[in-house]
Amino acid sequence: MNKRLVSLKPWLFFIIYFLFLRLPSLFEPYWYGDEAIYLVLGQAIRKGITLYSQIHDNKPPSLYYLAALSQTVFGFRLLLLLWMIPTNYFFYKLSRKFFNSFFSKLSLFIFITLTSIPLIEGNIANAEIFMLLPTILAFLLFNPSNLNSLTASALFLGVAFTFKMPALLDFAALSFFFLLTSSKKFLPFLSKAFIFVFSFISPFLIYAIFYWSKNALPEFLNSSLLQNFPYLSSWQTGGHSSSPLQGGLLYRGIVLVVFWFYSLILFYRKKINQKHLLLLLWLSSAIFGVFLSGRPYPHYLLQAVPPFCLTFIYLFYKNNSFIKSVLILSVMAILGLTTFNFYFYRNRGYYKAFYLNFDNPQVFQDFFGPQVSQSQQIVDYLSSKNIADKKLFIWGDAPYIYAKLNILPSDKFTVAYHIVDFKTHSQTLDRLKINTPEFILYYPMDNRPFEKLDQFIYRYYALDYVIDNVSIYRKR
Repeated sequence: MNKRLVSLKPWLFFIIYFLFLRLPSLFEPYWYGDEAIYLVLGQAIRKGITLYSQIHDNKPPSLYYLAALSQTVFGFRLLLLLWMIPTNYFFYKLSRKFFNSFFSKLSLFIFITLTSIPLIEGNIANAEIFMLLPTILAFLLFNPSNLNSLTASALFLGVAFTFKMPALLDFAALSFFFLLTSSKKFLPFLSKAFIFVFSFISPFLIYAIFYWSKNALPEFLNSSLLQNFPYLSSWQTGGHSSSPLQGGLLYRGIVLVVFWFYSLILFYRKKINQKHLLLLLWLSSAIFGVFLSGRPYPHYLLQAVPPFCLTFIYLFYKNNSFIKSVLILSVMAILGLTTFNFYFYRNRGYYKAFYLNFDNPQVFQDFFGPQVSQSQQIVDYLSSKNIADKKLFIWGDAPYIYAKLNILPSDKFTVAYHIVDFKTHSQTLDRLKINTPEFILYYPMDNRPFEKLDQFIYRYYALDYVIDNVSIYRKR
């Protein structure tokens, strides 16, 4: 019995540590824009609205169905907490394929920390953190010599791809490793390769068939897949109509391929083993995925956390060629972080605001900025007008208003920056004329003029109320 208690102590520590880091996230207000967009699209799913054709966002659909299940920001964060329990468990199982128990636990400690704290948005219900579970399962099950394991691995990566496109890079890394380590007999290799690829694309194909049955296949393919290619350069070029090659994607891709062949040379010269090679391929593809769009969002770093934790621990094994390769990757990562000016969130203030203010929870709410109080005032005012029975359009980036009111936008776009990015001002106004909202929330944005909307409001609406700098217009 004593031995069993001793063996359970580390796991009790991990459980308490995990809950300590995650608990504050359950009490966060509606403040994070992307998370609110997911909840609005989830609400649309529950109301029978067809995604992509009737309401828009530019991610694959799995995240929106989880948001539909969650319904509220609390539900979404609770789902994430529950989701991360098997994620942590299977990461530990994966680490045991590389290390002994002690180093596996050390790797797990780093993994739990990085995927739970606000530093890189581990507390937020984004696609990057949800895709960790199927990605880890894919690498855990991957075995080029076993067809069932190979199929399951590709299927899990296919599921990860239905959360976010960078899973394609993990698939490319495993495909390269599969090519190097599988049987050299042509027909068996070709058969396995076909099954591997088909298994990967199957989850996306199932969604495609579903949206084809909804007469929304072109919109599904365009929004969840094709629009993401110009999106990769839109941060640098300022528009979704630009070529991804303009954003430096080609050059970063060349660097990735060169590093893969460098790793291949080390492998064939027996400077590194298969485990080293797999980690280098995975970490380099994840780093490439972090910088794929050239945007400085910290949650992009989450996809690199699993291979980073494993690689970091492997440095203690002192293989010189492996260490040199990791140093090269580290330099690439640091250059990318500084070039794209990645920003990070505060940790100490976050936990201090929560754990030292149980008697005054408003302190934790205020930690997320004045827009939380402002949006609550707007919600309270519109609720008093029985907004649930009416229509609303927001010219601004405040989708949490829709989410808190449990109401869908009159237009297919939930935020102003989508209208601006896709240059759909005229189409948006046409839809508003057909599906005329009772209320329009107008956030002043000098850098985003919408003159036709201003004229529309002047002609058909009257100023009803002003909260801070937000004007609330009501149809005459």
